[in-house]
Amino acid sequence: MKRLSLLDALFLYMETPQTPMHVASVTIFKPGSPQDDLFARFREHTAARLDLLPSYRRRLEPTPLGIDHPVWIVEDKLDLEYHIRHAALPKPGGMDELRTLIAQLHAVPLDRSRPLWEYHFIEGLEDGCFAVYIKVHHCTMDGVAGMATLGVTYDFAPGAEHERAPQKVVPPDVEPSDFIELTSTAVGDFVRQGWRAVKSLPGVARALTKVAPHFGRDARFLYRYVKEMPRTPFNKAISAHRVYATSSLPLQDVKALAKSQGVTINDVVLGLSAGALRRYLLEHAVLPEKPLTAGVPASLRPFGNAQLNNQVVFTLSRLPTDVGEPLPRLAAAHAAGQEAKDLFADMRDLVTTDVSILGAPLVVMALTRLWAGARAANYLWPFFNIVISNVPGPRQTMYCVGAPATHYFPVSIPYHGCALNITVQSYLDQLDFGLIACSETVPDAQRIADFIVEDFAALREADANLGGPEATIAVAAKNAPVAAPKPSQIAEPKIEAPAPEAEKTSALTRGIDALSAATEALLRKVAQKPSPAARAKPARSKPKVAQAGKRSTRKRGPAEHADEQISAASSAKSTRKAPRPHRKGRPPARVGK
Repeated sequence: MKRLSLLDALFLYMETPQTPMHVASVTIFKPGSPQDDLFARFREHTAARLDLLPSYRRRLEPTPLGIDHPVWIVEDKLDLEYHIRHAALPKPGGMDELRTLIAQLHAVPLDRSRPLWEYHFIEGLEDGCFAVYIKVHHCTMDGVAGMATLGVTYDFAPGAEHERAPQKVVPPDVEPSDFIELTSTAVGDFVRQGWRAVKSLPGVARALTKVAPHFGRDARFLYRYVKEMPRTPFNKAISAHRVYATSSLPLQDVKALAKSQGVTINDVVLGLSAGALRRYLLEHAVLPEKPLTAGVPASLRPFGNAQLNNQVVFTLSRLPTDVGEPLPRLAAAHAAGQEAKDLFADMRDLVTTDVSILGAPLVVMALTRLWAGARAANYLWPFFNIVISNVPGPRQTMYCVGAPATHYFPVSIPYHGCALNITVQSYLDQLDFGLIACSETVPDAQRIADFIVEDFAALREADANLGGPEATIAVAAKNAPVAAPKPSQIAEPKIEAPAPEAEKTSALTRGIDALSAATEALLRKVAQKPSPAARAKPARSKPKVAQAGKRSTRKRGPAEHADEQISAASSAKSTRKAPRPHRKGRPPARVGK
């Protein structure tokens, strides 16, 4: 008998009508020539492999009285008409029409009385292409386990569909037969778990010894994240309606950029997501001054482990949405990602995903229903602002009924308090982004997907132009609210006066401070050189200076004149104080867009 682990079961307990907890993929295939029997061949191909994956035939059986997690039992009577479906797009069958259909399909929960999977074969795409939308419940597997199933779902050679399917590779489970056995095994699992916990005490002690030296640092790290996390339009209770968005980037160009900047591909994904979200929030005039926080799934799997379950936890990573320019933003994302990795390395040995607690299903589901019904996400602070996940995909060409795949887009889960999910899947020589969101909260999610592509172009251009200190780009530490944003431009920071210097304790702070110091040095160098216009046409104005009651007779330069105008404008706002004397000195540096 196969009982769900605590982590597997949580995806069931947290499910509500507004938040179905299934994940999916959209794979686009392009046949070499038009064919009429594609769906029939696909259905036959899938039916021949029903005994190769446990998830094809397993359905859930709840434990009596809800005293423990559900178990999997084999479903002998499988309704293929329900699980394998045929659809066609309305003409012209472009990506917009496909994304609309995927959003509609992804909003429908899976039927728990059946095995938790559906295949949708979608024809009618332009250029003779077709798509396959595969939906499975997250309680069955995580993203890494899903990669292990692709060899059964699709082929990795163009003629493999005609080969004989392999024999059953998963032995049948020993199934419970009645109420008494289901209940007794649940109690037995709880007792055995207690004995395992006692035997694991030495290992727990060793893990605590390892974590203890860094406990204070990690606690301060988590407290700072929770304290400084802003609230955004993404952090509210969501509806059951969905919107889906996609974009793609060339993987080789992403790798080249990462190598040039000394970062990882995951750092590039986080930096691009931060840039796209920054532009989107600027466009809607709701960009917070503080950086957003992303929940980033991290795998607990040992190398080579491909069990069909969930072995993943969430880590926190700062998204530098407060940094205005591409390269400094990428450097800040790299520093924040390193902080998250250090914390995860400390806590990894203490995390377990297999816990049985008598009565847990009833308690957790009741709390989930209360949370959703009260729309608590509208009032309580979020766990994180958005979810960003990056899963390595296949490096070989996938085939379906002989047609090669051109794209492999992921589709994940938005939730109450986190209305937007960005998931990235690599396939062959490209990165495919899939964004799923609540359509009432983020109706224009495709704007974010398009901004990712544009921000990558700006990042590559900045990297190509980086040739020395003259190319250093200013870091926008704070940003004022924008009344009339310009969506066609990338990264338009507004610089305010720097805040008092705080204690530098994190790698993120040190990285941004170093970039700011380089920027200030560059601005001082530029400020010392008068512009050609200033040399050609000296100022003629003689501004008044409140100095000992006398009128100044010395001619002033344009920069000093500008300072006095700013001072006069500031003094006009107060009726209690006279204008302050003009302060002589170096003219302030002006930072361009």
